[in-house]
Amino acid sequence: MGLTGCQTAKNTTTATVDHVIDGDTVKVTIGNQTETIRLLLIDTPESVHPTKPVQPFGKEASNYLKEMLPNGTKIELEYDVNKRDKYDRLLAYIWLDGKMINEVLVEKGFARVAYIYKPNTKYEMRLKKVEETAKNKKIGIWSIPNYVTDRGFDSNAEAPSQKSDSSKCARPVIKGNITRGGEKIYHTPASPQYKVTKAEEMFCTEEDAVKAGFRKAG
Repeated sequence: MGLTGCQTAKNTTTATVDHVIDGDTVKVTIGNQTETIRLLLIDTPESVHPTKPVQPFGKEASNYLKEMLPNGTKIELEYDVNKRDKYDRLLAYIWLDGKMINEVLVEKGFARVAYIYKPNTKYEMRLKKVEETAKNKKIGIWSIPNYVTDRGFDSNAEAPSQKSDSSKCARPVIKGNITRGGEKIYHTPASPQYKVTKAEEMFCTEEDAVKAGFRKAG
């Protein structure tokens, strides 16, 4: 599939996805260099922060990005005016098959428009328009009242459906794992790989795991 999203845009480069770190950060290879890409103008809930717990829709945002950008995917990076942040990460809009991935994450309710620092504001109004639609539809992060704030996400806010789901069992024991290739697999305590499996999601029942798109470990 071709990279047609910004053929006429300036200040772009082609890269290969190494792996998705979380919902708004991707590790890529550009030539012989490995770079960390921070998606411009968006913010997704935390899923792998070293000092913060996993926030609602953090894993969903990360998993959705992994599905869109499997390892090895060829992408187009479009830079704004300033190319790097204070952590030396590259700042970019990611394009794939005519779609801006930053915009798709906002559209699906996985990201808010944030970290707007001049002069990197090329698509600010475009993203804000999409955000307003997602907000009105109350999808994703917007489905939880008072969850999205000007400073980030309030983990104390919780949707009623999430509260009832958590009461299904006191200790979910089924481990959901996503491979580097993006395959979703779940392990029960009887699985030979259960102890060494890193759980990215936990489920109360196998039925819950299947509904979430996971298959049983073979």
